[in-house]
Amino acid sequence: MLKLNYFVPAVALSLALASCGGGESEKMETATIETVDGSDESSEDDYVLPQPISLAKAFQSAGLKYVGGKTNPGTNADKYAVKVDQLLNLGVYSTDLAYCAINSKTQEAREYLVVVQKIGSKVGLESVFSDKELIVKFDKDLGNVEALEDLIYDIQDKSDVYMENNDLKYLGAIQFAGAWIEGLYLGVDNTSTKSDIGKSLVEQMSLLKNIIKGFKSHPAQEDARLKEVIKLYEGILKTYENMASVKKVSKNINVETPELTEEEYQALAKEVKMVRANIVKPGK
Repeated sequence: MLKLNYFVPAVALSLALASCGGGESEKMETATIETVDGSDESSEDDYVLPQPISLAKAFQSAGLKYVGGKTNPGTNADKYAVKVDQLLNLGVYSTDLAYCAINSKTQEAREYLVVVQKIGSKVGLESVFSDKELIVKFDKDLGNVEALEDLIYDIQDKSDVYMENNDLKYLGAIQFAGAWIEGLYLGVDNTSTKSDIGKSLVEQMSLLKNIIKGFKSHPAQEDARLKEVIKLYEGILKTYENMASVKKVSKNINVETPELTEEEYQALAKEVKMVRANIVKPGK
């Protein structure tokens, strides 16, 4: 069994630390891979996923700038009727919250915090998201980006602990899948060419197999909507793994990270945008 014990890919972590002067070292662990029993395959239940704010900060470190109007409108939150879509968009909105907060868009971030609380309570996480003091704490720290980031980390920590203690880790996996696709979307949609974003996009692809494992750990994986979503994410993985640059690296142990061509970047970006559009479309 291959035990994965990380919260962000190693290079993405170093980027994030560089951007914030090392202040995140207490909130994110370094990447470590431990091989157990000599096998190179992890079990279906053995997966670890990072927090949405870590994704947002990784892309910020790669040069992503804030662009208004790109996030999922909060007004869509009431239109998601299926639990899978509610969980996915809880993740989407968590990334949108982080995206606004780390870019000092405090009013927008406050609005997304309200949305996250609302949709989080809908999916059975009332004990985490019904805390009325969250908005009070947020308002108290307006203008203090670091304090807002700490609050977001705290919310996600409580959510993770609750799901872990109540055997609901599979719900967190679906939530993270939404956060992940939103982070990638914001990265590729705000950048017309691959530049540094292309490298960060590749680094985040290391999480995709874990996301799919998380989906497949769900006890109701035969649910029609969940099966559809799994196929969408498997489609991204297939597109990525079939790229010549990726295949080349897989055959060369001296090269760690594929360098996508512009054509490959655009193909992957197109796939990401298509999946994100499917996830955030209301009324499904």
